[in-house]
Amino acid sequence: MVTASVPEHARLAEGPVANVLMLGTAEWDSPIATNQHYVARELARSATVTFVESLGLRRPTLRRDDVVRMAARVRRAMGDRETPAQRPRPAGAHVVSPIVLPVHRTPTRPLNRALLRRATADWLASPRPRVLWTFTPVTYGLEEAADVVVYHCVDLLATFPGVDGVAVARGERSLSSRTAVAIATSSAVHEHLVAAGFPRVDLLPNVADVSVFTAASRPAAERRPAVLFSGNLTVHKLDLPLLESVATAVRGHGELLLAGPLAAGGGSFDAELRRLEDLGARHLGVLTPAQLAEVAGTCAVGLIPYAINDYTRGVSPLKCFEYLSSGLAVLSTGLPAVTELAGTNPHVTAAAAAELPARVPELLQPVGDEIHGARMASAAEHGWEGRGALLRELLSVELNRPRS
Repeated sequence: MVTASVPEHARLAEGPVANVLMLGTAEWDSPIATNQHYVARELARSATVTFVESLGLRRPTLRRDDVVRMAARVRRAMGDRETPAQRPRPAGAHVVSPIVLPVHRTPTRPLNRALLRRATADWLASPRPRVLWTFTPVTYGLEEAADVVVYHCVDLLATFPGVDGVAVARGERSLSSRTAVAIATSSAVHEHLVAAGFPRVDLLPNVADVSVFTAASRPAAERRPAVLFSGNLTVHKLDLPLLESVATAVRGHGELLLAGPLAAGGGSFDAELRRLEDLGARHLGVLTPAQLAEVAGTCAVGLIPYAINDYTRGVSPLKCFEYLSSGLAVLSTGLPAVTELAGTNPHVTAAAAAELPARVPELLQPVGDEIHGARMASAAEHGWEGRGALLRELLSVELNRPRS
């Protein structure tokens, strides 16, 4: 199990530059940056990276957001150059937007395999060494062309509503025999991958872009009594009664701020947002990382109000370290990953949802700069600078490992 960074003594730059094909589970310009976006950025420091946007594990519906997303995919696949990129692309990296059928069963597999291989033809023809670094187990056999295969599993994908659990399980069975290393971001995901037969599973919990948030942190005198939740506003992941209880508990003491997109793959959130706004909550919309850091740096509490279900038990929220690196106290439901962190970090509280609203007024009380500094210090080792070095080192070691 890998738990700490190691020196980058075996640099990829000393040998042939690796050609990394990264299969994502999101669009490159999705509103919120996730693990895959940061990993692409970090690997691109020493390798060429081709990021392949989501193959559509969740079957789309006729909801407006799904229709808009599919139409945008078609435009990108056809070479749309008019829509500006929302997220910077690292030097040495480019994005592929394949058109595949978002159904991954036997009747569609031959067509999807052909479409995906056509979309990734440049990588397939690229000089070795070739690396498949995949966040999805649905790969259509691309691992057969790779010298190194890394399965980076950040969620219990099969438990998310609408995701084809059969396709996920089939893909993981295939990958388990070919993967050099699987990476799990939580203990629950680690246990799942071990049970699925992966011979080597490294536990690397999510980290955050802590330097961005620390730089925007404000002194105690400029803080306000505000509770912040940043993330996708979706009915499947969030405990809505808890959010309403927190909004009520904050009234008269401060404000509940919500930052993030509505209904990101989990059903409409419009009615729920109206109820929260009636209780005094304020939706800030979708913020860039820099904008979010500016807001977080003025608040007092960072909230993780996730419902506890089969999906969220495997979640390792990187927002936990975003909050801490902004100097915030963290208040979370009992997600296993956060509960584990709370056992060693006094600035993190993980408890049953019914217990959290009563803690809010206490945590909104002003604290000194030394407390904010201690919170930021507790997040300092959980940033992408160290994690990027570790992942590049991991890749270098695997590329230099003798192959049978």
